[in-house]
Amino acid sequence: MDIRMPSINKVIITGNLVRDPENRILENGTQLAKMSIANNQRFRGRDGEWQEKTCFVDVIAWRRTAELISEFGRKGSPVLIEGELTYSSWEDRDGNKRNRVEINARRVQFLEKRRGPESPASSPQPEQTDGKDQARSGDMDSIPDDDIPF
Repeated sequence: MDIRMPSINKVIITGNLVRDPENRILENGTQLAKMSIANNQRFRGRDGEWQEKTCFVDVIAWRRTAELISEFGRKGSPVLIEGELTYSSWEDRDGNKRNRVEINARRVQFLEKRRGPESPASSPQPEQTDGKDQARSGDMDSIPDDDIPF
């Protein structure tokens, strides 16, 4: 009897964009966006004092997801990324072996509240994108606070 461990590769992480996304259109016309997010974790150290640790994570997105990230993602934007880890290795110009682990984004959700009509930078912001290249949005601003169940 051959019992195999299922292969699961799923990542969900929140953070803020470290810089504006880098955008490229490949020779075959596919859109690519590269970005990096900073994820902050707070914890109590041995001395009982609160400490903060920041983890920087590289992320890539493709096609429609990349287009939307390029349009709406800006340095400092809070996002939720869902995807899988990918590994790549190469030799640099000096012959040194290099490698990288990054997240291949399947879904990106913008976490900052949309700006209202009185805001000078009022452009529609999608709340999330998914690997099916569909943008989903809902108008959470229209729900009164006392209707939220938590």
